[in-house]
Amino acid sequence: MKTIDFVVRDQAGALQRGTVAENANFHVIQATSGQEISLNLRQTDFQSHQRSGNDLVLTLNDGSVITIENYFNETGAANRLFISSDGYLNEVAFVEAEGGGLYAQYGPTEQWGKWSPSDDLIYLGRSDVASVPGGVMPGAGDDEVSMLAAPLLGGVVGGGGAAAAAGAAVVGGAAVIGGGGGGGNGGSPSVAPPFVNEPDATGTVGGDGAVEQVVVTGGGEPGSDVVVTIGDKEVTTTVGDDGTFEAVFEGDNFPDDGTYEAEVVVTTDGNEIVLDGPSFVIDTTAPTVTMSEGTQSVGDFFNGDSFANGVTLTGNGEAGATVDVTVADVTRSTTVGEDGTWSVTFEPGTLQGGEYETEVLIKTTDQYGNTSTTTETLVVDTIAPTVAVTSGTQSVGDSYNAASFGNGVTLNGTGEPGSTVQLTIGGITRTATVGDNGTWSATWQAGTLPEGEYVSDVTIVTTDAFGNSSTSTEQLVVDTVSEVAIAADTVEVDGVINAAERGDGVTLTGTSQPGSTVQVTFGGVTRDAVVDANGNWSADFAASEIPTGETTATVTAVATDAAGNTATATGQVDVDTLVNNLAFTGQTGGSDGVVNAAEAAQGIVMTGTVEPGSTVMVQLGQVSRAATVAADGTWTVSFAPSDIPAGTYTSTMTATATDAAGNVDSVSQSVSVDTEAGSLTISPLPVEGDDVVNAAEASDGVAISGTADAGAVVQVTLAGVTHTVVANGNGQWTAYYAAGEVAQGVYTADITATTTDAAGNSRSASDSVRVDTRVDNLSLNTVEGDDIVSGAERLANGGVLVTGTSEIGSSVVVSLGAASVNGAVDANGNWSVTFAPGQVPEGTINTTVSVKATDAAGNSATASHAVLIDTVVDPLDMNQAGGSDAVVSAREARTGIDLNGQVEAGSSVVVNFDGTNYTAFVDGAGNWSVTIPPSEIRQGTYDADISVTATDHVGNIASITDTLAIDTYAPEGPVIASYTRDGDGIRGISTEISPDTLEVHQVNADRSISEVESTSFDIDAIGERNFQFESNVPDGSDLIVTATDAAGNFSGTYLALDDEAANTQLSLTNPNLGNYNIETVDLQFAEEAHLTITETALVNLSSNTNELIIDGHNDDTVTITGAVRGGSEVRGDQTYDIYTLGDEATLMIDNDINVIV
Repeated sequence: MKTIDFVVRDQAGALQRGTVAENANFHVIQATSGQEISLNLRQTDFQSHQRSGNDLVLTLNDGSVITIENYFNETGAANRLFISSDGYLNEVAFVEAEGGGLYAQYGPTEQWGKWSPSDDLIYLGRSDVASVPGGVMPGAGDDEVSMLAAPLLGGVVGGGGAAAAAGAAVVGGAAVIGGGGGGGNGGSPSVAPPFVNEPDATGTVGGDGAVEQVVVTGGGEPGSDVVVTIGDKEVTTTVGDDGTFEAVFEGDNFPDDGTYEAEVVVTTDGNEIVLDGPSFVIDTTAPTVTMSEGTQSVGDFFNGDSFANGVTLTGNGEAGATVDVTVADVTRSTTVGEDGTWSVTFEPGTLQGGEYETEVLIKTTDQYGNTSTTTETLVVDTIAPTVAVTSGTQSVGDSYNAASFGNGVTLNGTGEPGSTVQLTIGGITRTATVGDNGTWSATWQAGTLPEGEYVSDVTIVTTDAFGNSSTSTEQLVVDTVSEVAIAADTVEVDGVINAAERGDGVTLTGTSQPGSTVQVTFGGVTRDAVVDANGNWSADFAASEIPTGETTATVTAVATDAAGNTATATGQVDVDTLVNNLAFTGQTGGSDGVVNAAEAAQGIVMTGTVEPGSTVMVQLGQVSRAATVAADGTWTVSFAPSDIPAGTYTSTMTATATDAAGNVDSVSQSVSVDTEAGSLTISPLPVEGDDVVNAAEASDGVAISGTADAGAVVQVTLAGVTHTVVANGNGQWTAYYAAGEVAQGVYTADITATTTDAAGNSRSASDSVRVDTRVDNLSLNTVEGDDIVSGAERLANGGVLVTGTSEIGSSVVVSLGAASVNGAVDANGNWSVTFAPGQVPEGTINTTVSVKATDAAGNSATASHAVLIDTVVDPLDMNQAGGSDAVVSAREARTGIDLNGQVEAGSSVVVNFDGTNYTAFVDGAGNWSVTIPPSEIRQGTYDADISVTATDHVGNIASITDTLAIDTYAPEGPVIASYTRDGDGIRGISTEISPDTLEVHQVNADRSISEVESTSFDIDAIGERNFQFESNVPDGSDLIVTATDAAGNFSGTYLALDDEAANTQLSLTNPNLGNYNIETVDLQFAEEAHLTITETALVNLSSNTNELIIDGHNDDTVTITGAVRGGSEVRGDQTYDIYTLGDEATLMIDNDINVIV
């Protein structure tokens, strides 16, 4: 490896330079924080990049290694790495991959030639030596490099025999390095750096008469090629001997309108440099303007209405351009908006009204001075047209009668040729256009306008081609009406001629328009009516001219008014000289025509028919009643029972009718009456001997007897069931009722007997009998409130009480299971019995409780329901707790202890664990569970007493007891006796022999932790257990050895290894350590170990305890900032100093170890 220079710059700007010696295979550069480190290397010099802890390890192609210690520091500002060669500076950024590998990303930062804060970090090359003021760096050989120093920057150094270095910004090209020339010690020839004059300037080409030419100038090394690009145009030139160049864009090379930034590419000795050139704005095109509103070219004009608001012209143009609009020597100016539109207004009064066309001159100028002119035409017509009517209206003496109106209405007139004429009559409009001869015509077809007698306004609006309009009004005269009417409804007052009215003749009347003549035709006879001044008319017709019977005669009246309009009216006059259809349609006395007592008691209703609209009076004997006549001529009349005398006789009924016309007629018929009946009795002897029918008596039938007229038919009814019997020759009768005809229940059954004579007269007798076929009010109450007998209820109050109700006067027998007890019913119908404890069995038994009651009538009934006898809790048990080993370890205790088992469904469970009661959850299937919280579990090794007490849903109580082994003490961390190392790592370790299970784990560089596969065996002679690793644990790794006891409690010892290097830095902030309950840290095998620990880190090391033991030697140092030292403790042959750290942490530190607090 050749010598490699490097420089380190701190945050204050101080520089520290150094060299990696030639052929040094390993070199270390110390870094702190916020430093910038630049190595004189190229990207291709690197073989790999690796992170080791906080160190950056760089391996070069020749195998040599450069380590930058603390490059990835965890506190303070981040460090930055650069590589520099040949005048370039590239920053190196890293992306971390798995296993500590790094992906490097190179980004260009600076190039030498123009001063920058990064110049301190730039190397000009590996074989070339840059010139410095005053000459060439002495002694620069092929493998030496020159570091650019700040005094080289700032411009050209004049005088003497040397020239200063100069440069320019480069985009994607090689650097050009200037060198000394002339006197001094000599050196490489200098190269003039390229430049562009005024690169930040902006030029403008535009406006009327502008010269279309753009020039870019600059300078550089004579003979260099120069390519200047503006837009899509390119000019090639060469730097002249005077060190300048000029690129001219004109003619075909002149760019189109637009905004550009020139780009200059200078090529010197094959090195290409890209420079920024000046900016240019080019606009040599005259703006244009177009119209969108207001002129003839877009179809617009101004009439009287629009002209009154002023003249507004609107168009489009180039945004930002000015627009000057001139009409009749009046100019208005505006600017085209960002949306490309413009508008100007000539206010009212600025331009003249009238009918004319005039020129509009429009001039537009853009922001670069380009102009154009356009002409348009303004059209103005502000004069309204006139119109006149020549026929059809009142003003010219015209009107419309019925005949002329029947052909429609036509109006004619004159007006301005080409204008439109709108004529409106009664809201109906017709539109006409004035012809070239100046005339117009409009027609409303027949039926369009209403007939009648009226004068209507005609509104005429005429509008010319420019929208100017005028309005005038005319009158239309219409008379198409002649009226006549007949007063047919008032003929003879009611519109009907009856016989009496016909006899003295009839006068017909009506109305017409005053001045009319009227002819009236009635029954084929025509008369000239007499018409008075008001238009009322009348005509007389003799009796011989009027028809007889019932008929309707037609009346016709024809009237003619003064205008010659005629009208005809037709009416109808009814003639009625008869009463029609008077008759009886009903019969008194039913089918036999005799009114018996029952019928007389209901009254008599008679019906009949008559001519509709008539009235009818009906007389029976000496009583008269008005009949009700329906619209169809049927009538009904009623006579009350009091209107019909009792007895047997014949009377006459007469109906007299008067029709609507006043005609009268009568009809009569005979009425027979018989209201007398025979004898009837029911036997007074008690039915069934006591007038009470019980269930047994009802079961063999019941007999009812009595007397009546010999041969009489008797209807006998018992409780709604009717039998028909016939009285014998002695007048005795008996009715028999079968068992199925006597309804079950408790009630009073009515008895009736009825007999009817030939005329339908009836006689009745009544009695009753008591029926009682059931026991009422029998009930059996719920036993012990829920039909469940618990153990306590079985023994309480002398046994189990059973209650209920029954019919008063009854006796009861109550049974529970196999036991029976007699009881009595009190005056309120209640009964109760008690079953002694010895009569009620124990256990869980489903049985039946029943009661049998017998009432005073001898009826009996039973009631029963199921009863559960439940005097025990069954089942009740508890499942094994503490996992498969039935021992609760510290880890299990930290999540609580789950106790569970089975119990009778519906029970509640209370668990007493180690003296404390807990209520368990019981599901619907009887599974119970409870969790003892971690805070209630005492630490230590002991058997905890457990009792489970269950109360079932009926109150029975049972208990079971058990114990549970608790072991929450973790074993002490393993004691490390030795470790074995070979050339590339740790091969094995040994520990003191332990009864616990020991495992070895590896702490990897990426802070992950994995188990080390190993084989172990005990060496009893020395009291050690030896672990041989299947593969070496690599250098840089630490170990964790855990001890796990039979209960599953475990603790770990962190074994720090020095990796054969002094000053081992040890951190316990790895969050994965807490998974191994680190309670001991062993530094004895770490050379000059340095351990810093905080309260938080210590607390996170173990879930067993917040105590940590640290073993080591006097070359080890532990920093516990803020800790307070307490006393000391001797363990074995070692003394430990005790420290408290914060509120929770305690440390026991080997007193040989150096402690910083």
